[in-house]
Amino acid sequence: MAREIITSVERRRNWPDEEKLRIMSEALVPGATAAAVADRNGVCRSLLYTWLRLAREGRLPGIALNPPKLASPVAAFAAVTLQPSLPAHATAAASSAPAAPRPAAPHTACAPAAARRRLAVIEVVLANGRTLKADESIDPAVLARLAAALEETRA
Repeated sequence: MAREIITSVERRRNWPDEEKLRIMSEALVPGATAAAVADRNGVCRSLLYTWLRLAREGRLPGIALNPPKLASPVAAFAAVTLQPSLPAHATAAASSAPAAPRPAAPHTACAPAAARRRLAVIEVVLANGRTLKADESIDPAVLARLAAALEETRA
């Protein structure tokens, strides 16, 4: 029967601020996961999450992840324009090519519940931490413009 003799007590590791900052900035790179970064650097995952939370709250001495808040926050909006849809005969007259007949959309009150359900939702996590959710039927160009507008604005 083998026995293990413990000769020393393992103590908590003291992480210098420079090392914490390096590990946290590695975890904040877009596409990186905090768990993988913690494992690579030999840090307990919960400790890395604690460092990130404390840094965001400004409670980690010497390290701040958020820029200082302005005295008066500036609101930013994306410009949106709504245009009424034209009837099929008006769009056909406006274009030189003959218009293809459009299928009649089912009335939502009469459509079965399965037809009214959303098929899927796209969820995009932006680099600034915001989440953008949209139907799968959204035009990719519109989604790209929305994502760009949300990336530029700062809360």
